[in-house]
Amino acid sequence: MKFTDRCPATWKELQDDVALLLNQSGYRAVSPCTIDTVRGKVEVDVLVESPDELVKRIVCECKFWNSSVPKEKVHAFRTVVQDSGASLGLLISQAGFQSGAIEAANLSNVRLMTWNEFTDIIADKWTLTRLKQLKMESVPLSEYTSSFHFPFDDLKDEDVGRYLKACDKYRPLRTTCWEITRKDLKENDSLTDFWYKGSEFTTIESYLNFLSDQVTAGLKEFGEILANSNITIPPERLEKSYGYIYMSL
Repeated sequence: MKFTDRCPATWKELQDDVALLLNQSGYRAVSPCTIDTVRGKVEVDVLVESPDELVKRIVCECKFWNSSVPKEKVHAFRTVVQDSGASLGLLISQAGFQSGAIEAANLSNVRLMTWNEFTDIIADKWTLTRLKQLKMESVPLSEYTSSFHFPFDDLKDEDVGRYLKACDKYRPLRTTCWEITRKDLKENDSLTDFWYKGSEFTTIESYLNFLSDQVTAGLKEFGEILANSNITIPPERLEKSYGYIYMSL
């Protein structure tokens, strides 16, 4: 599957989508952001704080132009990156770069890329981060749908039927969340319905976001059932499951 079908239609969408994908990949991105430089304050399109020990700060500039970016803009951006103390600068252009701009970025800490090149670069980290989050979110579903662990006898009579229907509905979702890996997502042009409603999706981003929304809905439904029957799942039961969630990534 391809990673995303996002195609920014305005400069604001380009800027917002860059920040969104970076945030969802485990970075801390703010857009726009005013930063201090040795020459004074400057507003940048996206400021990124990275958990990486070697690359702490990244400055992004997004150009939604009909023409390719000239070298003068690269020189100006290099100055901002250098004066702000950033480790890396990303200049993302909708229409590419002139040959002089590419030469101007050589041997510097500025990387030039189109929107498609940016999404290609961020895809693996985004997918890994999103999968970890999804597996973490889905841990309670494993307990709620387990015929071995769930205190079925404690359910009120009025909740039994609703609980059984919820189990039938969300067990396939739970299985998918726990077992699907990056390899399954990347190496297939499309998914089959072996994975929960997988055949309905064509991108990794849309499918994992859909699964997350379904997990949220499932947790809400089970939460209402448990609350009505005054059932509490001990936190230590869930904690035991958290250790297994990263086995399939």
